[in-house]
Amino acid sequence: MINVENVSASYGMVQILRDISFHVEEKEIISIIGPNGAGKTTLVKTIMGLLHPKSGAIRFRGENIEKLPPYEIVKKGLILIPEGREIFPRMTVEENLKLGAYTANGKSTVKEAKEKVYQIFPVLKKKEKALAQTLSGGEQQMLVICRSLMSNPKLLILDEPSLGLAPIIVEKVLDTVRKINEEGVTILLVEQNIRDSLDIADRGYVLEQGKIILEGKSRELLCNNHIKEVYMGL
Repeated sequence: MINVENVSASYGMVQILRDISFHVEEKEIISIIGPNGAGKTTLVKTIMGLLHPKSGAIRFRGENIEKLPPYEIVKKGLILIPEGREIFPRMTVEENLKLGAYTANGKSTVKEAKEKVYQIFPVLKKKEKALAQTLSGGEQQMLVICRSLMSNPKLLILDEPSLGLAPIIVEKVLDTVRKINEEGVTILLVEQNIRDSLDIADRGYVLEQGKIILEGKSRELLCNNHIKEVYMGL
């Protein structure tokens, strides 16, 4: 579905990404893991057209997108949920969801998308008239995820969805990600939370200092000595 090929990217004279290559197949969950400062968010911005690569290519469904502006990339079905809970606090749950349907055509399409979202996360239906600021942290993250589904994404990119959440809430959030994938949405999960993200992923890539140093099936990575020592303290 998406192929990132030998991509390098910089902020001014400072190179952040160095010759990055990876791929995501349709209906997979792929996890990109690594510590703070590894270049994960820069990679996401480069995929979404917020930063153009210095070299390399990004192909989505066979089409080069590395030179496209962000709005064109979104139109093609790539949706990013950025780090942090970006909600509209003084708007209701329902109003927040409708804002995610900006690429939909017609009221019936919006209604169908909303009902599908409520099936995945029923508590939002119960609270659809509540202000978003009254939701718990976990519910706000669910709202952000579900809002992204309103535009019917082909590939959903989540940047640090577990950030700042209690472990029990992280489990619920990642459970929701799994359910979304079961509905046919391809997932690219960018996380510091190594164990939990690999637990739900099909494959993973380890990003350190702007380079991919490891890749493989999730189970293999969880058994890797480097990951055990550096990320799990084992």
